[in-house]
Amino acid sequence: MTALSDPRPLLERAVAQAARVVGAVEPDRLDDPTPCTDFDVRQLLGHLLFAARRAAEAGGRAAITEAPDATMDGPPDGRWAEAFELQGAALVAAWQRPGALDGEVRLPFGTFPAAVVAWIYAMELVTHAWDLATAVGAADLLEPDLFETVLPFARQMLPPEGRDAPELPFAAAVPVPDDAPAADRLAAHLGRVPVAAGAVGGRVPRSSGRS
Repeated sequence: MTALSDPRPLLERAVAQAARVVGAVEPDRLDDPTPCTDFDVRQLLGHLLFAARRAAEAGGRAAITEAPDATMDGPPDGRWAEAFELQGAALVAAWQRPGALDGEVRLPFGTFPAAVVAWIYAMELVTHAWDLATAVGAADLLEPDLFETVLPFARQMLPPEGRDAPELPFAAAVPVPDDAPAADRLAAHLGRVPVAAGAVGGRVPRSSGRS
């Protein structure tokens, strides 16, 4: 794993990237499909809010929210950007508190060192920012180096072997050229078929993930 000593700057950049993409979603795109077959755009926005809230809970050592569908009810259509900005700010504040990187954090799917948890949520937000940007044609808002940074962690945390285990919410890794863009390589490693911005299809995760 890389730079595990303090992944908070990476997490903050992941939040900022996700916020930009959320802000680019037009109200008439909310019913569109996404690379997460369980979610349309509106539901994926709800999942991003849920993930940001759970990341804030983890950073603040608050009780972790349980939600069988890994989403949360959102604001009135047209106010998603505002809602994510507020939740993202809470996430950043939680991880900036003294001692946020100390000890371990218990999540519904395992107990991990706090720094690893911050990496997990950075990976979650970076990946779903790609999903959302792909769905609405906003790939120009993504930061390629974020994907390059997250990819080694994803490969170590979620190796290709054992993807058929029922508790893993990811499909098998998809082959892509070694010189493919980092965003495509991350998406493919997590079971998605990289597609042109604005086009959705191919093999994708069996569910949205548990984080």
